[in-house]
Amino acid sequence: MNKQQLTFWKEEMQMLDRLYRDRMRDWQRLTDLYDLKFDERIRDLDPQDLVRISRFYPIVRQIVSTIAFRYPKQFFIIEDEDGDAVAEMLERASDAFMRLGNVKDHVHQAIFDALFTGVGWLRLDYNPPGDDMIAPYVTNDDMADDMVSVCRVAPGFVHVDPTCAPHRLGTARYIRERMWVPLRFLKDDPEIQNKKQLSATSVGDEDDLAFGEVMGAQTDTEEMAALKDAVSNGDFVLVDRIHDRMNRKLIMFAEGVEEPILERDHPFIKMSFPQRVNSIGQLIYEEDESGQLTEPVLDIEGGMAAAGFLVESGFPFVPIKFDMNASSYYPQPQMAYLEDIQSGIIEQVSRRSDILKRTARQGVVNESEALANPDLLERLRRGRDGEFQTMQDINGIKQLDFASVPADLYRHEQSLLSYEDQIAAVQPPTAGEADSATEAAVVAASAQLHGNWMEAKLAGAYELVVRNAFQIMGDPRYTPENFVLNVAPEGESMLMRALKNSDFLWNFRIYTRVGSTQPLYEQLEQDRFLAFWDRAANRPNFDQMELDKAMANAFDIVDVEKLMVSDVNVEAQRAAQLENDRFMQMTNTDVLPEQDHLTHAEIHAGYREHPSYQQLMQAAQMTSTMGQPLNMGAAQQIQQIDQMIRAHVEAHQAAMEAQEQGAAGRPGGGGGGGGSVEAEDLIGQVQSNAQRTSQAVQVEADETIRGA
Repeated sequence: MNKQQLTFWKEEMQMLDRLYRDRMRDWQRLTDLYDLKFDERIRDLDPQDLVRISRFYPIVRQIVSTIAFRYPKQFFIIEDEDGDAVAEMLERASDAFMRLGNVKDHVHQAIFDALFTGVGWLRLDYNPPGDDMIAPYVTNDDMADDMVSVCRVAPGFVHVDPTCAPHRLGTARYIRERMWVPLRFLKDDPEIQNKKQLSATSVGDEDDLAFGEVMGAQTDTEEMAALKDAVSNGDFVLVDRIHDRMNRKLIMFAEGVEEPILERDHPFIKMSFPQRVNSIGQLIYEEDESGQLTEPVLDIEGGMAAAGFLVESGFPFVPIKFDMNASSYYPQPQMAYLEDIQSGIIEQVSRRSDILKRTARQGVVNESEALANPDLLERLRRGRDGEFQTMQDINGIKQLDFASVPADLYRHEQSLLSYEDQIAAVQPPTAGEADSATEAAVVAASAQLHGNWMEAKLAGAYELVVRNAFQIMGDPRYTPENFVLNVAPEGESMLMRALKNSDFLWNFRIYTRVGSTQPLYEQLEQDRFLAFWDRAANRPNFDQMELDKAMANAFDIVDVEKLMVSDVNVEAQRAAQLENDRFMQMTNTDVLPEQDHLTHAEIHAGYREHPSYQQLMQAAQMTSTMGQPLNMGAAQQIQQIDQMIRAHVEAHQAAMEAQEQGAAGRPGGGGGGGGSVEAEDLIGQVQSNAQRTSQAVQVEADETIRGA
């Protein structure tokens, strides 16, 4: 690095120190309010009279638990002839990756950060296999080995280029990441330069380590003192790691060292790798389980830098950001909009409490009564329920009645709570919290929109995490060797294998179902599916077997195939359903010898559930104001359908009996007649249905004749 570049980075870091020092003071003030560290200077109130309640605490818990209770439901879209199978595999890989890396825990903390600082940060990195470690070294044991990691980074550790556009991180020239690193790990890292100049960073009494950063604001809490002692005793070094997007570099500076201790190509720039060849110059390919040549073997050491990054925007960071700003990438934190509201609520509650203390129940006793009974006051003070007291004059005793708490104090607090809901509510209010039904509807709609907005932002962050992780794993330098997954399509026998880099190189899009992170998402989805299943079951245009599988999957049933009847003839079911459609159109069909007669009979037995038959039944039952049927034609049509289906099922029975007789006459043939018994039951059901319908229609016809 030349002197000009060195001067540039030194000046940029000094500017960032000033900028973020001011920001972090504001952030610290907000987190102090969350931690019940209130300003005790409320006029006319002593510090001991302050009621320490927190509105921040329930609001933060409600937001995090509502929008991020569970992992999101993600769907991959791949426009290719094998797209469905690949999408299914990538969906499994996404779920496994997030759970393996405990991504949700980091997301929860990043959401908390975003509420108090405007932006919460997640950093993606690659934890190499074995004993190899990455900065800040102390976190490696918390990451999955040989896997892309996702870690929350303290907001005071991430400094964005001030020239960044307010809505696009990819316009920043660089991101500065600060970290405390143990000195001995830096000296053991073979990539680190200028090791002789490295020394532990001292933390003075005037320094504050809020947000993990040295801020320069003095504090005297025991917790902060312990943190400073731990940093000093552990020989930590304050390191600046700069992700230089413009020059595609990763640069590290250490406190007290003039020159950079690391300067290299960014590890997440794209690379092109030549194919390896054997000793005679032939290309080398990998073999699959069957011995077939599949993918080429790449020469990792011979890779050359290519255009672009493996991570979007050129930075291995995923921001969680719910709000906007006109000029800065950092918006006003959401809790800043609630700061004055919380202070106002605390004041109102504290004043009510003070009034109640000042107006405690008191009484007066006539002086002459007190002289005549010297122990009267003590007896009254200690008297128990039901106890009688003796005195000269009952009128000499009176209870003092003070004015109650002014109603304005309650109304003012309710007004403040209403403003709070407008800013932060993500769930509809409970009954009784609004003055009118209209107001309740407005507040509920606002809360729903606010919640949906935050859920959509969080869904985008999850999508970016997975997309960046898969793009990194698609690079052969970072492909996990033991990321084993079932790659068989749904419904087929399980096939476990380690994923290859080529598995992640598909051109895919990720769709995250907004709301799938809510606590009751699974129950809501189950209710929706059951409502759909009730309407789709036995409909000819739907595959009943697939419907049943989908219902089992909706309830997270493992190994659905074990529960399914294996000998169901799906094609016969579809054919019989189409025949039912023709019956409804008054068109008869022939029974063919090669048909699955039992399956046909089973489907035909449920013909009364057909939508067209149900419509005919409704039409046949319609009567005039005089009680006369309005549609005798519908009743006649029902009778004809009943007769057609009864005859059709009887033909199936005859065909089955013929097949059984033929089987009995052949060597090894049996004459058990099990199928015949089942068919007879079905025929009886059909006959019974037809008989009931005919009787009902006949009754209506007789009544019509009598009326005439």
